[in-house]
Amino acid sequence: MFTKHPSRNRRPAASHAEAVQHVEEGGVAIYWRPGCPFCGMLERGLGPEAERAAWTNIWEDQEALAFVESLNDGNATVPTVVTLTEHFVAASPAKVAAAKGLIAEAGKVL
Repeated sequence: MFTKHPSRNRRPAASHAEAVQHVEEGGVAIYWRPGCPFCGMLERGLGPEAERAAWTNIWEDQEALAFVESLNDGNATVPTVVTLTEHFVAASPAKVAAAKGLIAEAGKVL
């Protein structure tokens, strides 16, 4: 289902539609963009758990961009972590830890 993003071979890349489906099946979606230092911090902080999330590049998917803006008061703030019950911007060590916990507990594995 997911393909590897060419600049990040470790991370599965998903369209917004695939990310929504992944979340609906109990997984975690992460919306990101290239060059974002907080996205890199999140990826490093997740370690191997990063492979279990659906990663969607908001610069490559206009639906994803609009979705992130709808969640963040009109701002394209990333990394935005999304589950069935919550969403947040993971731009602090505490939020990275929260994202890691959500992914570890998620029922959906890629």
